[in-house]
Amino acid sequence: MPSEADYGVSRIVVRDAVKVLASEGLVIKRQGAGTFVRALKPQQRRIVGDFYGSRPTSSPFARASKAAGQAPEWEYQSRATTAPKAIATRLNIAAGDPVMRTNHRFFADDTPVMLSTSYEPLAITEGTPVEQPEAGPVTGVIPRMDAIGVNITHVTEEVTARAPRPYETENLRVPAGVAVLAIERTYYADDLPVETADIIVAADRYTLAYKVPIPPAEGA
Repeated sequence: MPSEADYGVSRIVVRDAVKVLASEGLVIKRQGAGTFVRALKPQQRRIVGDFYGSRPTSSPFARASKAAGQAPEWEYQSRATTAPKAIATRLNIAAGDPVMRTNHRFFADDTPVMLSTSYEPLAITEGTPVEQPEAGPVTGVIPRMDAIGVNITHVTEEVTARAPRPYETENLRVPAGVAVLAIERTYYADDLPVETADIIVAADRYTLAYKVPIPPAEGA
């Protein structure tokens, strides 16, 4: 940590300044080692629009990570449960209807970069080879639905920024002062929602870069 001699100010002023920088996620304190400036360059770029430039045949996360030269991994847990009211509204089903809930934690080069909690109506997948999102013959929402004849036509996303919750701080190793991006994503087959997910990424590790195609002008 800088001393009063370095900048001609008192140690109290230096400590207060470092506390402000730490609260904004700009520096990190390591016990017994000192205070260090954090690297702020995002480790991941997520391209929305080109994210599905071609119809995927596997996990989009794995494809995007490999394209960035990183090794993708993830851990997950799936279980059949019932839809809470907010999720039922997003899936256009009744509260209490059966759904498959899957919790994921995604890693790139051994660094946790994303959390996801997804819900699929069991009315669509129950009894099919893709009922278990990670245990069937294919992975990834779109190729799984393709495998059972459900044609996903579009995806919607809503993105907000907020302070991380305790379990997010722990599982993503988010430093103090760093916000997270909360993404609410829903897949549709025409007007039918077939999967919805809450996705959390640390704002200092991910950027959202949008490339959205524009329809041609009439007569063009």
